[in-house]
Amino acid sequence: WYGNGPVETFNDRKTNGRQGVWSSTVSEQFYPYLKADDTGNLTDVKWISVKDSKSDTGLLVAAEGTIEASVLHFTPSDLQKVDHVFKLSPRKETYLSLDYGSMGTGSATCGQGTLPQYRLPSDRKYNWSYTLIPVDSSLNEKGLTDVAAKLRSDGVSVQDKSQNNIVVPVGGSSRLNTSADGNSVSGALSIPSGNDLGKSLSGKNSFTVEVNVVPTGTPQFNMLAGKGDYAFALRVEKNSLVFFVHAGGEWRQLSADMSTGDGWLGKKHQVAGIYDAEDNMLRVYCDGKMIGEKEVGTTSGVDPSGYDLTLGKCPETGRSSEADFYEFRVYSKALTADELASQNTDSPAYAPDSKYVQLWLDFDNVVEASEEDPTEPSSEEESTEPDDVLIGDANEDGLVNMADAVYIMQCASNPDKYQLTEKGAKNADVDGSGDVTNKDALKIQQFKLGLLPSLE
Repeated sequence: WYGNGPVETFNDRKTNGRQGVWSSTVSEQFYPYLKADDTGNLTDVKWISVKDSKSDTGLLVAAEGTIEASVLHFTPSDLQKVDHVFKLSPRKETYLSLDYGSMGTGSATCGQGTLPQYRLPSDRKYNWSYTLIPVDSSLNEKGLTDVAAKLRSDGVSVQDKSQNNIVVPVGGSSRLNTSADGNSVSGALSIPSGNDLGKSLSGKNSFTVEVNVVPTGTPQFNMLAGKGDYAFALRVEKNSLVFFVHAGGEWRQLSADMSTGDGWLGKKHQVAGIYDAEDNMLRVYCDGKMIGEKEVGTTSGVDPSGYDLTLGKCPETGRSSEADFYEFRVYSKALTADELASQNTDSPAYAPDSKYVQLWLDFDNVVEASEEDPTEPSSEEESTEPDDVLIGDANEDGLVNMADAVYIMQCASNPDKYQLTEKGAKNADVDGSGDVTNKDALKIQQFKLGLLPSLE
């Protein structure tokens, strides 16, 4: 199983376990308490697998988020009927229990009862889901992890195949979907672009943004991809495909006619927006055909943006999408019609390892998410801050997290005990007002919860 282990854990008894991939026998999951009682509970389980040495096929359970689980040779009623374990008789069958959760153990027999935060009140509804998958019994831990990751819509990441090797977490406002056509993502997926990817999408650099998408609705602005209203965006409007860049202080927009009626919804389409800096042109393609082009009107290049590249949403305006995305690719080159058409074949003009490929997301290429916080700034990102200011880093530990929000609130409520240094105050002035207040702490919290795309 992938969860807390290697021993049993409970809702209020987790510090004796560690998150990881563990293995055991079913018999080992039973602990002989003096009085027969619940045993073998596993918490924060992302996946769990059970197999029989006599069978070539095992059972894998991939959870949506996390669940609790246990695997025993006893039923709950078996444990309740007897007072001592010597009266128990193990069954031949194996009982796998998959639960939303359970009340903590507490210590009511000799002290306090279970604390409120470890209870599950009966006056509300609880929903949880998981997928049952038959698997080859010979699969090792990595093989089981890979299979489970492809079916989990939360807690997984997509591995970029390009030279930038970006790991993109799926979760929050994005969801991984599985169908006969493969995996897709719906909602909004933010791609960290404080790297070569971000550089390729601004200035006098040609680029191509390509999505393979199944539109599922017709909102006024169906956002496909973009980096903010003052950078660039590719979107679908009623009977038109729109691609614009912000350059020379103005929006340079190309709107091309196409039908968004019959034949558009529910079918996969290859859509691309191209900024050709050499020829100073904007172009849009749909299903292998160029359906519009227009002169940019300036040679100043695309304006930079502090927002991350976002699939399915404008990170600045919040305009979203109704679509399922199957592939997302970015090239540091203005692709020709033939080159673009080749990218969905077995012999693409530019394979993932090409120097022109800056992003290649295939949503079948998923991995379990890293335990590291993907929103934490890297050392490279920190060094790019002007005047050595890291916005939000109030406690000057080189990171931006909830600890900074707490420190700002402490400084505001008790300035005699908690004080910001000169640099810490500059970092903490998130809203640029010149003063550090609880409003700055609130912005940091919103950023860490994914409600703000950036602190800039």
